[in-house]
Amino acid sequence: MDTFFQIIILVLLALVFIQDLKLRAIHILLPIAILIFGLISYFDRGYDMLNLLYTFSFLVITIGGLYLYLSAKNRKLTNPFKKNMGIGDLFFFISVIPFFALHNYILFFITGMFFSIVGFLIIRLVVKTDLVPLAGLLALYLLILMVISYVTKYDLFFTKIF
Repeated sequence: MDTFFQIIILVLLALVFIQDLKLRAIHILLPIAILIFGLISYFDRGYDMLNLLYTFSFLVITIGGLYLYLSAKNRKLTNPFKKNMGIGDLFFFISVIPFFALHNYILFFITGMFFSIVGFLIIRLVVKTDLVPLAGLLALYLLILMVISYVTKYDLFFTKIF
């Protein structure tokens, strides 16, 4: 059953990447499906709810910090989802919470941003655009991490790396 869910999750991540790359938007059902399959797999492995709450709290604090930073920078209250980030990106960040322990999610968040910068610079060589397909690039990054974890048999998601 776990392998079946992993294949479905890989397909969903590939769809997020393709759709965000082409449309610079993702359908709401993709992150919802990723979240559902992720939660099923998460609880099937016996992990507890507390990790999900801590990880969600990290995301709320990070988005709150982005809100405060942009508001201070613009000297007025600024919604980061109007210009700086898409709502699909937020839904994607929420949908992948069940795939990580808190420390690994933070590591994914940071390294995923670097991966997205490099990915965007490569995309920009081909297509002239200022819109970063963040959810799509992070989906590709997560897909790569899942394949590496499967091939090496090393748990990159719940084993404390640092």
